[in-house]
Amino acid sequence: MRFKLIVASVLIIIAGYSYFWFHLAGQAKSTTLDWVENSEKRLGGAKIFVGDVKVSGFPYKIIIEVSSLNAVVPAGRVGVQPLSIDVPEIAVIFQPWDPKHAILVTKYFDVTQGPLDDPDLNVTFDDVKTSVILDPETMDLNNLSTVAEKISWYHGVEAEPAEISVMEKAQIHLRRSTGQPQALESYDLPVNRAVYFKAQNVLIREFANSLLGEKADNFKIEAMLHANEQPDYSVRGLSKWRDEGGTVSISSFEYGTPQSNLSLSGDVTLDENLKPLGAFDAKVVGMGKMLEQLSKNMTLPETARLILKGQAQNDSLSGEVPLSISMQNGLLYLGPIQLMELPAVVE
Repeated sequence: MRFKLIVASVLIIIAGYSYFWFHLAGQAKSTTLDWVENSEKRLGGAKIFVGDVKVSGFPYKIIIEVSSLNAVVPAGRVGVQPLSIDVPEIAVIFQPWDPKHAILVTKYFDVTQGPLDDPDLNVTFDDVKTSVILDPETMDLNNLSTVAEKISWYHGVEAEPAEISVMEKAQIHLRRSTGQPQALESYDLPVNRAVYFKAQNVLIREFANSLLGEKADNFKIEAMLHANEQPDYSVRGLSKWRDEGGTVSISSFEYGTPQSNLSLSGDVTLDENLKPLGAFDAKVVGMGKMLEQLSKNMTLPETARLILKGQAQNDSLSGEVPLSISMQNGLLYLGPIQLMELPAVVE
C-alpha cells in the first residue's frame, strides 16, 4: 500500500511538473512572438522578423529555437544611417521559474550600417551570449548584457585584412533608466542609459594616427546618458536633448598597454552647432610615444604636428603624466595645444 502511494505521489509530481513546464513553455513562446510582433513599439522603431520557431528543453530549460532573425533599426535611432542585423540561427533560453529573464545564444551575427548594396560599416560578432531582463509589468527591455568572443569590423563593401579592426573577449552591458541623478547638484536630468564596455587584444585601425594608437591590451569605458528620454540621433532630437541639459558622463575610460596607456573621466554635451563640448581629466603613461605617433597624423595642422613632435622628446613626460583634454568652440585641445577642428556629430 505504501509503495503504491509513493508511486502515485511521484506520478502526480511528474504530471504536475510536466503541466507546469508546458504551460510556461507556451508562455515563453508567446512572449517571444509578442516581442517580435511589437518590436517597433518596444525598441523605438526597430522591426524584427523571425523564421521558423521551435520549442524544446524539457524538463530543465525552455529553449525557443529560431531558424533566422533579421532586424532593421531605422535611421536616427543609433546613427544617421539605418542598421540591418542578420542572425542566421539563434536560441532563446528561459529557466522555467524566471520567464522574464532570457539568454540568447548564437554562433555569430552581422550588423550593416547604411544600404546593403553600399554599406558604410560592416560588423561581425562571433560566439555571442546575451542576457535579457524584461520589465515584469510593461515587458520592455530593462537590462541587456552581451559577451562576444570576437568583434570585427571594416568600412565599405569589402576590405583587405590590413583594413579590418578587431577586439576579443568583448563585454557590453546596457541598463535602462536608473531613476534620479546620482548628484542633483551636478545634473538636472536622470540617468536614461548606463553603458559598460570592456574588451581585450584590441586593434582599431581608425586610431592608427591618434593619441591612443591602434593597438591595446585592454579597452574599457563606463558612461551614463543623462536625459529625460532616449534622444533621436538627428538634428532635432540631439538639439532638444542638449537644450534640456543633456550630458554624457564618462566615469571611466581606459585604453592601452602597461607601457603606453590613457585613462580619463569627464563630461560632454553638444554646442549650438552640435559639436562636442566638454572637458576630461586624463592620466597618461608613455606620453612621449603617444605624442610622437600623433605627430604623424597628416590631418592635423602643420604647427600642431611640429609642437607635438617637439614635446615628444621632453624627458619630463616619462612615467604617469596628468593631462587636460577639452572640446570647445568646435576645437579639440590637448592641454594648451589646439589639435583639430571637430565635426558636428550630425548634420
